[in-house]
Amino acid sequence: MTIPFVDIAIVGGGPGGLALAHGLRRNGIDVAVFEREHVRADYVQGFRLRIRQRGLDTLAANLPPHLYRAFLDTIGAAPSQSVAVDERFAPLPVGESQHDREDTHIAKSVSRITLRQILLSELDGVFHAGRAFERYEAQDDGTVVAHFADGSAVRANLLVGADGANSAVRRQLLPDFRIVDTGMRRLAGKLSLDEAARLGIAPLLLENNVNVRPAQGRRMMISAHRVDPAAYRRHGLIGGNDPAHRAIAGSHFDNTTSYVWWNTAYDRDELASDEVLQRLDGQGLLGLLVDHIADWDERIVNLIRHSDPSTVALLNVRTSEPGAVWDTGPVTLLGDAIHSMTYFKALGGNTALYDAGLLTRALVRARSGEKPLATAVHDYEEAMREHGYEAVRGSLSAMLDAAAATRPALPVAAE
Repeated sequence: MTIPFVDIAIVGGGPGGLALAHGLRRNGIDVAVFEREHVRADYVQGFRLRIRQRGLDTLAANLPPHLYRAFLDTIGAAPSQSVAVDERFAPLPVGESQHDREDTHIAKSVSRITLRQILLSELDGVFHAGRAFERYEAQDDGTVVAHFADGSAVRANLLVGADGANSAVRRQLLPDFRIVDTGMRRLAGKLSLDEAARLGIAPLLLENNVNVRPAQGRRMMISAHRVDPAAYRRHGLIGGNDPAHRAIAGSHFDNTTSYVWWNTAYDRDELASDEVLQRLDGQGLLGLLVDHIADWDERIVNLIRHSDPSTVALLNVRTSEPGAVWDTGPVTLLGDAIHSMTYFKALGGNTALYDAGLLTRALVRARSGEKPLATAVHDYEEAMREHGYEAVRGSLSAMLDAAAATRPALPVAAE
């Protein structure tokens, strides 16, 4: 059997892998993306992404200009002001914010569905769905062969594992790598702004980024995502409801409706045992949370009580252990595949995009003859580890601070 060849093979069609594909294609480098799923319908796809400068910089550099303009045109709006209240709705000091280049886009709210629509645009012949990666084999000539569950294979000069926190590529490259369960259990949900207005939800909760800081108990964050249907209509399918989600019940993957959303996290067994939590549907989780915060101000409880159950689910918060180092070869990693992190600083998606920008520039230098491929990949890996592991540590620190719980520190490796 003749195995087809591609210069760069990417396993995983998330934001990082797709942004890398666009960047390489824009620079004339042969690339293919292999994605296990035909439809991305994991829970987080239904929520917005807080875009940061590092993510914007990569999208601007890697996307064709017209697609980047479509991205900017279809960005949603989040509140620009932040407030803090206690569980009685009494105002609290917000605290000093640390303004830097990363925090200048707080009012930009990016639908993950819309971002994926943009990143999948114009990748015909490059993006291949339904190709589940199984293993790779390094070749004597320095290339690598990737094998897929359907029996197919592809040979490449470089295989990039961009296949998320449960990366199959990483499992083979770094078999001792660990993803740690932090013990935190995250709940999140949404309510359309139209329904919130009908129900008389307090305007403060709809017009600000609200940090609820109870005297005792867990914090809750509340924000909003507002869309502009007129902007969507200018870009065809981009920004619209994705046909791939049409058969999924409920409104969680509705991409055209403005909403208020909230998230909170509890320690293991604090709300209920994991066994109980895993059995509950969205309505059951809502009831459990409402009972737990029943003594909070009714204006907050009312928002939670009336959230759409189809948008509510439980996530076990996990983190990677920073510090892994490996010998550079024909296989490398990107995004959550190597530096999966908690959601507490909203860095995960942006860090994966930043990786894509770093690796694009490194591979362009290699293809221009500026440096050998192995040297370029090594330089990428050094830079990726530095910024990626810093993001892992920062997001974990933010989680522990928000948890405000006296419990043993997680076994996260030092730098």
